[in-house]
Amino acid sequence: MNEATRTALREELGAAPPYFLDDLPDRDLGDLVKALSDARIRQAEELEDAIDKAMRFIPWGFRGAVKKVLLG
Repeated sequence: MNEATRTALREELGAAPPYFLDDLPDRDLGDLVKALSDARIRQAEELEDAIDKAMRFIPWGFRGAVKKVLLG
């Protein structure tokens, strides 16, 4: 695994990559990094959409406070 791929994978995982990934070709590891990145983006978009839909049930005057409590 080259250093650029290792760094990208470490950033996506938030930790050192497992040792068994060292045996995969760089192309496959690149695909894994891309898949993880895409999944993280999709998850964030879906979470934002779910929060927006849920906020529709909160009275307008309380939405700001509720969103602040939920999201910090």
